[in-house]
Amino acid sequence: MTDPGPDESASPPTSADPGAARPDWVGFWRVRRWDEAEPSVPTYYVATTESWDVVKREAGQEPHVAAHPILEIDGQTIVLKDEGTPDEDAERWRPEVDGDTLRVTARTGPHAESVGVAERMATDPREMASDVPTS
Repeated sequence: MTDPGPDESASPPTSADPGAARPDWVGFWRVRRWDEAEPSVPTYYVATTESWDVVKREAGQEPHVAAHPILEIDGQTIVLKDEGTPDEDAERWRPEVDGDTLRVTARTGPHAESVGVAERMATDPREMASDVPTS
């Protein structure tokens, strides 16, 4: 049996147990709004149960990937941190999916109460050609 692709949904797990069902927020997302504003450059989320990566693609350049390892999945809350920072600096985020729309709210940390809104996409933004329009 093969695992479902990143654009397929499943019920959210209650822990980071690898045998648990895959969360519906796992996949590729095009960020449309962050804190009520459009991102200044095309921005994407690449979400797995291990990491929540933020990918920014400026025209003609390789993508910039900011990795955010996930330390814990607790029901509808994920605990993540900036790659290379101590675990005690982790933040709590709440992702919610409605159809092909993701809404993720920072609950703690420097981004507390910030909200990202994104649309599901089929293509991994890290693998898109740099000369392909990203809007």
